[in-house]
This record gives sequence, structure tokens and C-alpha cells, in this order.
Amino acid sequence: MNDDPLGFLSPSDAIPGSLVIAIVLVVGITVAWTIRNARVARTRKRSIAATVAANGFSYVAEDFSLVGKFFGPPFETGSGQDARDVVAGTLAGGPFQTYVYSYDSESRDSDGSTTTVTHRFQVTWVPLPAKFPHVRLTPDHGTHHGLGLFEGHDIDTESAAFNERWSLRASDERVAHAILTGPMIERLMGADVQGRPVIFQGEHLMSVAPQASDLTDLSAIVGMLHEVAALVPPFLVNDLNGPEAS
Repeated sequence: MNDDPLGFLSPSDAIPGSLVIAIVLVVGITVAWTIRNARVARTRKRSIAATVAANGFSYVAEDFSLVGKFFGPPFETGSGQDARDVVAGTLAGGPFQTYVYSYDSESRDSDGSTTTVTHRFQVTWVPLPAKFPHVRLTPDHGTHHGLGLFEGHDIDTESAAFNERWSLRASDERVAHAILTGPMIERLMGADVQGRPVIFQGEHLMSVAPQASDLTDLSAIVGMLHEVAALVPPFLVNDLNGPEAS
């Protein structure tokens, strides 16, 4: 029986079976990935809602005013910046705020096709008792390397172990050294801080994670930030709050 009675198809027009299989696999993987992402997003939303309800926190789905709150990576880059799932309240003895910051970046392949990627970060901050210059401690490995890049001075401490774990940059080297007392260095070497950037910026002490969180680790992160803030030497707070700083 002739499957092409009108002669529209030639042998060269036939789609190879291997190509059909490849197309089916790509479509199947894409659908499975989309379903998985939707399931993960729903689970994350339920986890956030449970955390907010259990602790009496406030929740705002989107707050565009937060987009320009901070500077330096990952802020002030890309396009389509947004701030979502904003949660705030009191935890571990003090106030905090956490939200998902995102931006889009585009890339072109050799054929000129454009691919857009959305980058998401969980930003968590607690207040500081003075206005600090920009001091940024970033885990010294590839995952967070880009978060440590900003205009400032590379700084080493007297602790070789600390220098090996952390990349330290600051706009004011004197303040950075004053922050890093023995107790502060010991706290920052704790296992619960490993892998988490710690950033002093203005009246905020923050940590930035390179993915959106379901907030199951919120208490640990906020507690760590409050403990770090409490270890800032009082003399430094007094200096930064002095008449010369105003």
C-alpha cells in the first residue's frame, strides 16, 4: 500500500525515526521539568504560609520599593528586577525582613537566538545600631564568588583559616578591621555561617542566598545575623554614631 499516493513526499522528506524520538524526549523532559517546578513552587508557598501563620509575621506578595534598597551584587544588575514574598517580624530576639529578589539576564547563541534567565536570591536582613560603610564577607568559593564583587579593598586578617574561608572586601578598611575582633572571627567560622555571605551596608546586616527559600531555615539565619550584629564592638558603634559621622 502506498502511504504517499499523491507523491508529495520523497525519501529525503521523511523524518528519521531517531529525530522523532529526540523530539519526543525533549518535549517530555520539558513537560516533566515544568510540572516539577510548579510542584516545588506550591510546596514552597505552603511552607512560607505556615511559617508566617505560626509566628505572626507579616507577608506581602510583592514590594517594588525594595528593588533599590541595597547596592552591589546581586542588586543593580540585569533587567526586570523584582522583590516578592516579603516576610517581616520579630525572631530570635529582634526584627528582621526577608524576601526574594530577582532579575533577568539575556544571552545570545551563535545563531542569534536569545535566552532569558531569571536569577533569584533570598535576601534576609536585621537592623544595625549605626550606619556602617559597605563591608562584605563572601564565602571564598565559586557559588558565591560574584556576590563579593564590588568597588572596595581586598582585606586579609591575621587568621589564615579565616582568610582561607572568607573573601573580605570593604569600602573602609579601618571599619572592617574593627568589626573583625577575635569573638567575631570565631563566630564567623561557625559551621552555621559556612556558605552564607554576611554583608554590612548602612543600618542593615544581611545575608544573600543564591536561591529562593521556603523559610525552613529562617530562624537559623536570622539568629546568626542577630548574633553577629551583637558582636560589633561598642566603641565602633559609638564612633559611627558620633558627630563626625553625621
